[in-house]
Amino acid sequence: MQGLRHFVKASGSRWVGIGCVALMTGCARFGSYKINKAERAPLKEAEKIVFPNSYESGIHLDGPSMAALEVARNEFMPPGVTATARDEKLASCLARRDTYDVTVLKVRDDLYFVSFLPKFSRCGIDLETPIMDAGATYAIDGSGRILSEL
Repeated sequence: MQGLRHFVKASGSRWVGIGCVALMTGCARFGSYKINKAERAPLKEAEKIVFPNSYESGIHLDGPSMAALEVARNEFMPPGVTATARDEKLASCLARRDTYDVTVLKVRDDLYFVSFLPKFSRCGIDLETPIMDAGATYAIDGSGRILSEL
């Protein structure tokens, strides 16, 4: 920021300074992604849905566990990033979020492990040789920081 102040003073032009700030703001946002809202089913299809009376048998994630999952998911599969692989079908499979089974292990209130394990059969791929680095496991603290990854 020191360089920007110096440039604005040296230029003597308010408009140049405003332009630089606008450019920096745009660059700072360049790496952020807009998350698109989920597609909604047509009303006729939505009207057929009957919600359960109980969620007792469901998978429960407390708020901090969900936050740890979100941090790990965005690190593992950032929005807008495509997968690369030795062939197009495999790359397409690796880019699909539904390819991965996810496990969240809450060790204590400030330590979570989140693991992503691909299931290639969901893409119709039968691998002769397993891919060793297709998944990942993250250690995340209660503040949402990634402590380590495997």
